[in-house]
Amino acid sequence: MSKKLQRLQSALLDWQLDGLLLTRRDNIAWLTEGASYYVVDRAEVGVASLFVTADTVQLLAPDNELPRILAEEPMPFECGYKSYSWYQSLDSVLPQGRLGSDQRLLGYQDIQPAMVTLRQGLNTNEQHRFRALGREAAQIVEGVARQLRPGVSEYQIEALISAACLSVGIRPVCTLVAADERITAFKHPVPTRKALERMVLITLGAEREGLHVSLSRLVHFGELDVAVRQRILSAANIHADILSATQPGRTWSAVFADITQSYRQWGFDGMWKSHHQGGPAGYGCRDFIVTSATEGNVEVDTAVAWNPTLNGVKSEDTFMLTQNGLENLTRSDDDWPMITLQRGALTFHLADWLVLPLANQVTRYE
Repeated sequence: MSKKLQRLQSALLDWQLDGLLLTRRDNIAWLTEGASYYVVDRAEVGVASLFVTADTVQLLAPDNELPRILAEEPMPFECGYKSYSWYQSLDSVLPQGRLGSDQRLLGYQDIQPAMVTLRQGLNTNEQHRFRALGREAAQIVEGVARQLRPGVSEYQIEALISAACLSVGIRPVCTLVAADERITAFKHPVPTRKALERMVLITLGAEREGLHVSLSRLVHFGELDVAVRQRILSAANIHADILSATQPGRTWSAVFADITQSYRQWGFDGMWKSHHQGGPAGYGCRDFIVTSATEGNVEVDTAVAWNPTLNGVKSEDTFMLTQNGLENLTRSDDDWPMITLQRGALTFHLADWLVLPLANQVTRYE
C-alpha cells in the first residue's frame, strides 16, 4: 500500500471522519504521485475526485471524464470507481456520514490546512522528479535569457519561456517579466508589451506532475551600474543567510526572525515588509508563505523557495533540504554567472546578473 495513503487513512481517525473527499489538484497529485484530473489549465480543482475511507479509495468522475483518467493517469494503490452523468451532481455518488473535504463545502469539515501539513516530506520518487524539473526549468529560463536582445517585448519573452516549458511537459504557472524601470516599480510584474532596453527580470514558477519550482534571473545589456551590482550582492547575502537559517527542527517563526535580522544587517532594515519572502514548496508554488506567525518546524526532505527582494533585484531559487544538507534544484550547470558565499561550513552558489554586450542596433521582434 502507498505510504501516503496509509498516512492519510491514519489521519482520518485523528480528524474523526468517516470519509474524505479530495478534489484539489495539489492533493490529488500528491496522493497519486503526479495524476492530473484537470481540464481547465488554471483551475484549482479537477473534474474528478478521490473519496478516501479508513480502508478504501474510490475514484468519482463524470462518465465523460472517467475513461481518460483510468487509461492515462497513475494510480499507485488499489482503487475502485464510480461514475455519474455529467449533468448530475457529485453528491449523487457520495455516502452519508462525518465527511471532510479539501474544499469549503456546506456540511463538510474543511481539512485543507491539515492536508498542507500532511503533504510535508518528499519521498525518493518526488526528490528525483524535483531534481529533473528544477534543472530543466533553469535551463529554459537561462537559455531564453541568453537569446535576448534589446527590442524584444515582455510578451515575447513570456511566449519563448512558455513554448519551451510546454514542449517538455512543464506548465508555466507563473511567468513574470519586467523590463527596465518595471523591475523596481512592481513586485509581481505580469508581462506587458513593453520593449526591453537595458535590463530585464525573468521569474518562472514551473509545475510538472504536481511539483513546483520557482526561480528568477536578471539580465543586463552593457556595463552594470555600481549600485545595481551592489544590490544583487546584498540580496544574495540575505538569501545565503536565510538558507543557512533553514535547518531541520527550527521553527518557521525563528527562521522568519532571522530573515528580518538579515535585512537589517545588510543595511535594508524593514525592507522585508515590501514583499513576501517565500517558504516551503512542493505541491504548491509555495505550500505557505512564512511569517512571524507561521506554526510548525522545518523538516528534512522539504523543498524551500526563498525570494529576498530589494529595489531592482531579486534572488530566487528552489532548494531541497535533505539529510545531506541543502541542494539547489534550480541550478542548470550551464555556466550562468554565480555569486559564491560562505556561511560557516556551508557554501552557496546564487545567481548573479548575466551581463551581455550592448548591441549597436536595437532588434525589433515581429
